[in-house]
Amino acid sequence: MTNSGLVTPHSRPGTPSDLLSPSSNPQRLQSNSSTLMNSSNPASYTSALQNAPSASSSNNATSAFASLSKHSSHANSSVSLGGTFHKQSSSSSSVPSFEREIYDQLFSMYKTLLSLKNNRAKYISSKQIYEIYDQFLNTINELKLTRKDEELKGITLQIPNGNDLIIDDNFQLLSLCFVTCGLIKFAPATYSSLSTVMKLLTHLKECKVYTMDDLKPVGTRLEEIRDIIVTSQDKFEDEDEEMKDGRALLSHQIEETLLRNKLNRCEGLYTELVDNFKNVPLDLEPTYHELINIRQQILDLLTDYQDIGSSERQQELNDKISGLKQDLKQVENLRDEGDGKFHSSEVLDEKQLDSIQPVINGLIDDCKNLLADLQMHDEELSLANLSIEDDGEGKEGSLIELKQQYDLIYKQLQELKLTLENLLITRRWTLRETDLYNYQKSLKSIDEQRMKLVQQTPKGKLRKYQLLVLYLLRRCYSVIYKLLESSEPVSESLTPIHNQLSTVKRCLLELKRVDGVNNLRELYPFQFKLASIDNLRKDGKFIVDTTVPEGQGALCALLSECFDILQEMKIEAEEKEIEEVGDDAIDYDDDDAVFGERMANGGGFTNSVEGGVDGSASILNGPDDVEVKRNRFKEFNEADYDLDSISNYDEDSDAYDISDSEYEGNDYY
Repeated sequence: MTNSGLVTPHSRPGTPSDLLSPSSNPQRLQSNSSTLMNSSNPASYTSALQNAPSASSSNNATSAFASLSKHSSHANSSVSLGGTFHKQSSSSSSVPSFEREIYDQLFSMYKTLLSLKNNRAKYISSKQIYEIYDQFLNTINELKLTRKDEELKGITLQIPNGNDLIIDDNFQLLSLCFVTCGLIKFAPATYSSLSTVMKLLTHLKECKVYTMDDLKPVGTRLEEIRDIIVTSQDKFEDEDEEMKDGRALLSHQIEETLLRNKLNRCEGLYTELVDNFKNVPLDLEPTYHELINIRQQILDLLTDYQDIGSSERQQELNDKISGLKQDLKQVENLRDEGDGKFHSSEVLDEKQLDSIQPVINGLIDDCKNLLADLQMHDEELSLANLSIEDDGEGKEGSLIELKQQYDLIYKQLQELKLTLENLLITRRWTLRETDLYNYQKSLKSIDEQRMKLVQQTPKGKLRKYQLLVLYLLRRCYSVIYKLLESSEPVSESLTPIHNQLSTVKRCLLELKRVDGVNNLRELYPFQFKLASIDNLRKDGKFIVDTTVPEGQGALCALLSECFDILQEMKIEAEEKEIEEVGDDAIDYDDDDAVFGERMANGGGFTNSVEGGVDGSASILNGPDDVEVKRNRFKEFNEADYDLDSISNYDEDSDAYDISDSEYEGNDYY
């Protein structure tokens, strides 16, 4: 636990409040529940959970879930198990007596998954996760049958109750465990991504300001998840009928139901957001996008520039503000001078054109107000410094209290965002995907606190506070989404090898980009590294602790790619050396030609020219001084590269002896 109360990836996550024991200490349960739900500090959520004793009986679990469900807004994201149920408010939900045994099983799985997540000394085994997942699906099937039996008896079921909540937590952990094991294409591994996407879409709908650039990546991811679920269904149908049994069929149906329900909700919300955006004409989309971009830059400045201590940083902020003002002014100049509207050639209906104006004008007003707030604060940019607009009397005290609570959540989100953004840089070496569960739980509790404050805030008041808090919350969830999507299909036990190969590949590509290497020796370190990694394989597989982890194909493909790049660079280096040798030979031939010309015209080192009868010059038949010197130079080269002298030099006993051939060749000096 950090000083701010945020859960770090290496700290034990909070135990759900349904684990409180009312029988052992009813007063403590009441105190913890009030601290958990009524405190303005989201960190108290985690603190109360960690201090809660574990459940020792089903009665304890029932009362505890009633306490949690009373204040929980988890109904929208709860897991539907089929059947016709009368869904009531979460304030009356609890674990009924006929479901207590199932709850104990689910809680036992939850503790097992937490222990696996927190054990950094041992890698998570995919075999163990498969076993827990199979047990998880069987337990859900038992719960489904139990509820159907009770419904046939005429009992009114109150859902979601504690079982539905802990099912969601278990599925979140199982999903992250599958991702940690490298099984990112396995259908259950997509559940955590679906939960994050659902949050992102919900917040986009709430802020009502977004572009297609915000929606396109989400839509692409939803298509990928649907393909994974369909592929899983096809593989199951292709299996032999003899290999299938009744339990396997039920488990697959439950898995598909859980994932498809979650996926359908996400796709429905995504379609709704896309349809809303279609109201903006095509020729006004550039203006709309520009305003969204300006607004996002202002929000970035508000959330990133916290401590402006130096004059340089202050000047940098002022320059950015001036630039944003100029951009905003250029957008405003696009208005028609006559009626002050943004006109579109595609919209001829005056009413439809008027319906578009509030959207664009509202964005312009938002940008102006945010710029004014940004320019006002030159020392510390926090929500505590924003002014309160109060038109009524007797409300100032309550608004100040709400303002302080908003500021508290704002600071919590700032610290959490900074931690998550640092993980984007260090994720290859420090992140275990199961650690994201802690951040998801923290963000969930903060979001619940934010929704409470929004309900308590008078309409039209503290809008800037709500805007900045929601923006930071979206940023945090978007970083978690990026961390999930950046996961490689490699088990955590093979991640160090994958990181090394990725680094080697990146270095080789960078060298190749800057015109390769000068000689083959520069490639030796890469050859040694790739050879050492290749030697780790046994029978073509990377084996860790007598097991064959997931990700063999990805590692072998990456290793082969590195070898291919290395071979290409070796060929390029050899071609360079051949070209250099050819250039040297050409230079040497040119020197010989010049020397021969000089000899023909005026002799060489000695006067070896005689006049003939006809007055022409003739060269002596005997070897002249040039030939003598050339022969002596040749004798010197042969002496230097004499094989006997090299072999004698290599022997240990004669390592310091001077050979006769070397001595004879010294007459050159």
